[in-house]
Amino acid sequence: MRYLYTRLFVFTTFCIAGQFVFARQIKPAVDTVSLQKINPYFNLDFNGAGLSSIKKPGDHFPTDYISKGRAFGEFTLKYKTGKQDAWSVVNTANLLHLQNSSARGVAYNAADNNADIKLSNSFTLSGDAIIYQLNITNLSNAKLQVGSLSLPLNYNNLSGENPKQIFEERVMKHHFISGDGSYVFWERPTGLGPYLVMTPLPGTHLEYDDLAKNDSDENVFRMFIHSKAEAENVAGTWRQPQTVGEVSAKSSVTYGFKFRWAKDYQGVRDILYQEGLPDINIIPGMTVPDDLFALFSIRCRQKINAIESEFPADTKLIDQGTKPDGTHLYKVQFSHHGENRLTINYGKGLKTYLEFFSTEPLATLYQKRASFITSHQQHKVPGKWYDGVFSQWDMCNQVLRGPDNSDGFDGWWSYVLTCDDPGLCKAPFLAAKNMHYPDQKQIDALEYYIKNFVWGKLQRTDQEKPYPYGVYGTPSWYVDRDPEKRKLVTTQNLDKEHIWRSYDYPHIMMLYFHMYQIASMYPDKTHYLDKTGYLIRAKETAKAFFKYPYEIMPWYETYKWGCYNELLLVDLIAALKKEGYPQDAEWLQKEWEKKVKYFIYDDKYPYRSEYSIDATAFESSHAFAKYAIANTMQPDSNLWYDKKLKKWYSHPHVTKQDAVDFMQKQMQANIACRGWLENAYYLKGSDFRGSSDGYLLSYMAQMGGWAIVDYALNYTNDAAKYLQLGYASYLSSFALMNTGTAKSNYGYWYPGKENDGASGWAFEPMRHSTTWIRKEQDRGAWFYDGEIDLGYSGALRTASTIVTTDPVFGLFAYGGLVNKIGDQYAVSPKDGLQQRFYYRNKGRKLDVELNRDGFANNKSIIFNKQLTGLTLHLQNRTGDVHTEKITVSGLSQGKYNVQVDGKVNGIITIVNDQPSVLSVAVNKNSGTVKLIKK
Repeated sequence: MRYLYTRLFVFTTFCIAGQFVFARQIKPAVDTVSLQKINPYFNLDFNGAGLSSIKKPGDHFPTDYISKGRAFGEFTLKYKTGKQDAWSVVNTANLLHLQNSSARGVAYNAADNNADIKLSNSFTLSGDAIIYQLNITNLSNAKLQVGSLSLPLNYNNLSGENPKQIFEERVMKHHFISGDGSYVFWERPTGLGPYLVMTPLPGTHLEYDDLAKNDSDENVFRMFIHSKAEAENVAGTWRQPQTVGEVSAKSSVTYGFKFRWAKDYQGVRDILYQEGLPDINIIPGMTVPDDLFALFSIRCRQKINAIESEFPADTKLIDQGTKPDGTHLYKVQFSHHGENRLTINYGKGLKTYLEFFSTEPLATLYQKRASFITSHQQHKVPGKWYDGVFSQWDMCNQVLRGPDNSDGFDGWWSYVLTCDDPGLCKAPFLAAKNMHYPDQKQIDALEYYIKNFVWGKLQRTDQEKPYPYGVYGTPSWYVDRDPEKRKLVTTQNLDKEHIWRSYDYPHIMMLYFHMYQIASMYPDKTHYLDKTGYLIRAKETAKAFFKYPYEIMPWYETYKWGCYNELLLVDLIAALKKEGYPQDAEWLQKEWEKKVKYFIYDDKYPYRSEYSIDATAFESSHAFAKYAIANTMQPDSNLWYDKKLKKWYSHPHVTKQDAVDFMQKQMQANIACRGWLENAYYLKGSDFRGSSDGYLLSYMAQMGGWAIVDYALNYTNDAAKYLQLGYASYLSSFALMNTGTAKSNYGYWYPGKENDGASGWAFEPMRHSTTWIRKEQDRGAWFYDGEIDLGYSGALRTASTIVTTDPVFGLFAYGGLVNKIGDQYAVSPKDGLQQRFYYRNKGRKLDVELNRDGFANNKSIIFNKQLTGLTLHLQNRTGDVHTEKITVSGLSQGKYNVQVDGKVNGIITIVNDQPSVLSVAVNKNSGTVKLIKK
């Protein structure tokens, strides 16, 4: 009999020649209070599998970071000894439990002294940290190979439907699997600390991860110390070396990890640095257009030996020196499209990998995507009900899918091809793009879609009673309009008109509203309706959005759940007031404010959608806070009645401070549900739907990213901090777009000219998986485009060039290039839109926004440090004579001469930070506009 003791707990398992003897840990003869006295950093508990509970003493909420009934401490080993051909497998979760009630700690017994291997693990306390170690001892006379060694992380994930449990008692995982610099940390989805941080001990690295089923058929995240054997029968590719470990005869090897608490993200960074890992910062993101560059810093207690490029001939890597605090600075630019890996060599043989993705210029991506959607419309399909729809492109097989060529998207799943978010997102994006880059062919395609697929089909007309302007939901209007067809698909809600899905309405409202804007700016380019016709369609669709879902299916909440694109209601209300529809504007404003007040006052955690935890709400929640801060909402009583809960909601007190507080709260949650510290392009800036294990770079990466950029520009004094994450989110999902040149065969993920301009739906980070749309998918971009154009619409709302001074990197232009000569700044916009420019530096702000033209390519925006002069070069995007409206704010207060092409065009007065609008006559050629303070 052998007894092992530590200050609190030791857990050890022996594996002997295929027979395993497992001793259950006996709970130490001390209660929780005495444990707190022994160690003020952790409240711990244990079960037969290992460490079963981790809590922070004095925490705000009773959050346990380990799943109930589970434990940290289990592991699976695949090994060979001698001339053994096949891998032997040991899973400690399957070992026999024995009990030794006489032991205060844990006692273990080996039944066979001739065993091949011995396994053990232990948890000990060291200062403010828990040390977890596992040991493999080779008892044989031959070398032992460790083909894979994996650890399941049974953390307390965001399961269930109870918001109190989800946001107060459960945690979400952030992980960065990258060699010796790997780490994992957990936080609540509200972002409220503390964060539990897990780092490898010296001599331990991580190289691979996947999901595996446990005995309850739940998917559990596993991280691998070695993983070569795991890759042998798994399809797909992996971007890091997968290794085999070795244990010499009659010797052992020990691996280990450390757990510590961090207060916030900076606290996580500090722990990485303190533990000898590289603390890495990257701007503007890790999806990098080839006409821009990225900067990255490395703060590390160990020596940085070298940075290796995967494609050195196509990579410009510049060492920019070391700051006084020892932080190393680098600049990198990629010309090899697709994945690009940099390897950091540091310390004594240590490696960490940075995974970037290089794209074509952003303007090229927008143009190619819009052209691709237009050229892949189900156009003029004789006699087919889906004529005009923008359906799904299959990049893998280079096939345009539709109801008659569905690839399994049949029955209820047929919504993917024609309606709901996957089918409805493409036209609004195309309309949004054409506001900025008008193209007659694309506008014609939109009007064909509206005339032949939407009006009177997908959407009920103004003459159809009841429910005029109602929008049909899943699986398709063709099924929903025929009750007999619906019976073949679903037996639910057959007695209700299937126009209650609130998410569908903002897509159509956005489409009509942008068509109204196109018709207003370019009246000669629309032919199906004029601007008045499109505005009426937009307002009536918006009214139906509030009316029908709540009337028909109250639980499917228009008022309580965030819906993508609904933020455009604010612009629609303003347009209605301008165009002479005051009653409609007032009605919509009241309904909008009901929802705003609900989010601020009536739900402690309004961050759900159709699912209990869902990043979909964060674009809307920021828009609600933004509206409430900017507008005075009146108190009210008996405002609206909840039919399900049978209660009235009233708000007798409405204040701006409540809106500010809500903005902070929702922003913290938005940030918590995306990658910030994780330095891989598919994690940094990506939204997480409760975890970072799959379905990455989805539409909310960019839609919620808009909120963070807007917060950085308008609601914080620390713009540089939030721009690091917000702009990374803007860039992130462009990695899904399959574009390229002849040199790269027109795309990284699915090469071939037919796929140039196509896009993936989301990103699969596992080596191979079955996605939730039931498709087998290797690591990389999904081969269907699905909902991603929602994200590209959000990207268009974000697109801007922003100059700021970053605390690590100094002067920097997000989405552009900046040079400073004396007191003059010259900025070349390359953000893809080239219509918005912002300057944020030490409390000074400058905003410049164009209405329809763009900033000229290869010419700079010039302004001085004192903000008393501004030069703009315009690009006429339509080639006609027209008036361009330029909105400027932030210039030094006073009177300014306005010059156009060297000629005086008038005088404007700048008052504080109030926006001033210049109306400038633009001829067929580009023009130069100068503002010079008198």
